Amino acid sequence: MASRLKALLEEESEHQWLAIGVFFVFILVGAFAIGGTEHFVGDRLTPITAQHAGAMVMDIEYSNTNDSYTALVYAPSVGYQMFTEHPSDNSVSAIYSADDVDEGRNVSFLKSMQDGHVMLSIENNELVELTSRTKTTYVYSEENGSFAIYDAAEDDSGNLLFLTKEGQGTSFRGTNGLYPTAPMSMTSGIQWLHVEAHSPGLWIGIGTHTTTSGADGSSPASPDPTPAVGWITWDGDHQTPVMNRVKTFPDGLFHSIQPASDGIIIGGTHSSIHVDAAGDYQEIDAPCAIAMADQEGTVWLIGEAGSTTITQWTGGELRTHLLSKPVPISVSVAGSQGDFVHFHGMNAIGEPSQWSIDIQANGSIENGRGFLNLLFLMAGTFLMASMAKSAFNKMREF
Repeated sequence: MASRLKALLEEESEHQWLAIGVFFVFILVGAFAIGGTEHFVGDRLTPITAQHAGAMVMDIEYSNTNDSYTALVYAPSVGYQMFTEHPSDNSVSAIYSADDVDEGRNVSFLKSMQDGHVMLSIENNELVELTSRTKTTYVYSEENGSFAIYDAAEDDSGNLLFLTKEGQGTSFRGTNGLYPTAPMSMTSGIQWLHVEAHSPGLWIGIGTHTTTSGADGSSPASPDPTPAVGWITWDGDHQTPVMNRVKTFPDGLFHSIQPASDGIIIGGTHSSIHVDAAGDYQEIDAPCAIAMADQEGTVWLIGEAGSTTITQWTGGELRTHLLSKPVPISVSVAGSQGDFVHFHGMNAIGEPSQWSIDIQANGSIENGRGFLNLLFLMAGTFLMASMAKSAFNKMREF
């Protein structure tokens, strides 16, 4: 056996070294090629052919049951328009129009609920629900006072909690039918911005805290606002919601609150927050201009225009991706539908633009890195198998 192997090596040494050299070059070329495809794929500027083309999207909600969307848009030459577009049959349902019912400028919020219905408000003690092509207005009792609705959140049981404007401040009210609870006691110095359902009986609010004395080092005449998070308890009954806990942070602002598969993600300009399933929080190193959840429970955190990376929170893990091109727009609002997350804003020359992410593309075989990895493995396996087969055949000849 030893003599056969010695003879094989003597006869085939030149060919073997050539094959090894070629394989080494193949490894280097493959490594450089795969390294060149490390950028995130699936993001692109989307040509706008929808009804909102040419207008600034002020707010938008995409349906999670069909391909429709509801948008509030503004164009200087037209004014505010609000409508639902149904791409499946190329129809548009007008809601508010500057030429007809000019109420678009008074819309205080626009949000999809658990059942897919879209809710908004334009008048005190009133909530408008959009269902497909139907608009229903609910008028709430003024027994506990008059209030504007700035946001609403619905839990899995259908309980509805309002973020309300109460005089010069903001508060929270629960609803039981058309009878809202009394407002929660005011939290001094905090203006609440958004609210989201967390778990049965627990709701999370975000806002800005402003000191009145300048004790934080800011000017007493114009103190700097800082971000705040509130843990609100309310069980869907007639009792007034209770602010169970408030946490303020020293820097930045919180602007987005999104449900994730493992709790809630709060997007902030300095850092973001993860509130887990138990209600505990941790800061995550992911400052962003906006955060948006996709249909699979992943939250995408997008930076300012010109950012070269994007971050996603998925399954309790923070992942950062390098973009092939910087974020091309200044994002103002976002929405999710099917396999896409859409971001609306302005490009560098002030034109309304849309930037979209295909959430399925980056990990698929169609992206360059996945394809080259597969090709590298197949080619390497083929070369190694060919060399082994050739060596085996030569050994049988001796």
